[in-house]
Amino acid sequence: MSAFVNYVADDARGSPLNLAVVRVLLGTYVIWRVLSLEWAAYGEWPDFHVDETIGFLHQDLLFALLPYQQWVVTALLVLFIVGYRTRWTGGLASLLLMHMLSVKATIYLAGTVESLFICGYLLLLFALFAEDDPLSVDGFRRTGERSLAELNTVLTDGTDRAYRMRALKWGLLAVAIIYVGSAWGKALNGPLEIWLSGAELQRDILFYGELTGIDRALGAPIVEHEWLAWVGFVGTALIQVSLFAAVVFGVSVTLPILGILGFHISVILTLGLYFIDMLLVLSLFAAWDGAYRRLVAAADEPVRVGYDDHWSGCVRTLAVLAHLDVTDSVEFVPQSDAPSALTDREKGLVLVRDGTGYHGYEAGRQLLSQFRLCAPLAVAMATPPVRALGTRLYAAAAPARTRSLVDETD
Repeated sequence: MSAFVNYVADDARGSPLNLAVVRVLLGTYVIWRVLSLEWAAYGEWPDFHVDETIGFLHQDLLFALLPYQQWVVTALLVLFIVGYRTRWTGGLASLLLMHMLSVKATIYLAGTVESLFICGYLLLLFALFAEDDPLSVDGFRRTGERSLAELNTVLTDGTDRAYRMRALKWGLLAVAIIYVGSAWGKALNGPLEIWLSGAELQRDILFYGELTGIDRALGAPIVEHEWLAWVGFVGTALIQVSLFAAVVFGVSVTLPILGILGFHISVILTLGLYFIDMLLVLSLFAAWDGAYRRLVAAADEPVRVGYDDHWSGCVRTLAVLAHLDVTDSVEFVPQSDAPSALTDREKGLVLVRDGTGYHGYEAGRQLLSQFRLCAPLAVAMATPPVRALGTRLYAAAAPARTRSLVDETD
């Protein structure tokens, strides 16, 4: 199995986990970057730094708004991370973020800004294809639009399903195009013979060495040997173009992405922390679901779960959790058809593992522990304060379940 996924070749996966992982990583990273940048200081830069192509954005009012916008973006991204109203939170966060970056770009367009622009594109794509993501608050909310019969079918039909990853598909294509643009831009900005000779790379290494006062041993051979500088330029351009070629022709993108990661690491070692953010951006296209599948393959023995198939809250919750069962390690059995060992009309939920039965709140905790990704939550649920509160909340839901069942029976 490849370490990275070519979503352009096939945007369907057997698990929606990649979308959830990327949503959390992307949102968390952007929050960190947005809060770490000194937005209030950018308005104090001299006017001669203005990029005239977007000079109309170089306004005192827009710079004054940046420190306030960063908190609005942060609040939106917190909601985006949990997948709440992703179409709005992700979309607005994307537009605000790209506006802030455009204002900053009027004075200084650094690698961090360019990387955050890519993150802005990804946020927008998640907003456009929000319905693809079932492991989210929105995914749970959407279960309320489906009948109990449909949700019970989700639980009893196993995990042989396909999930679309359109946000990652178009995001990968955008990243591949950007890298081609980077390679092509060198040829357009020319003169090409300087780039081909490696002189530009040698000059950059010397310049940044003098600017930072740091002697980078890896850069010394490139400065001394022109052929190494030539290999550095040509090799980089070929690696950047290879990603686009792999994406378009539908072959594995693992080697091109590993090559680009190596390129970025070599830049860090020779020039400094330039475009370090792209290490995170490229990792978003990793096969996270494959790693998760290997992790849960070594899980405990399969379990059987008897659930009250008339309790809508329970069925909706289990329908979301079922997306994590990528190895069919959980057998969901409706209690209307279940044997006595899996039936508890008062508790509503029974889990049997290795002949031992768990009921109610503890059954839910054991179910979460079955999915290794939720193991930390299951451990937290076992602590006395959380257990006491959780047991009370679960018991409080039981009367509501009973009334719902009576109403449906009537």
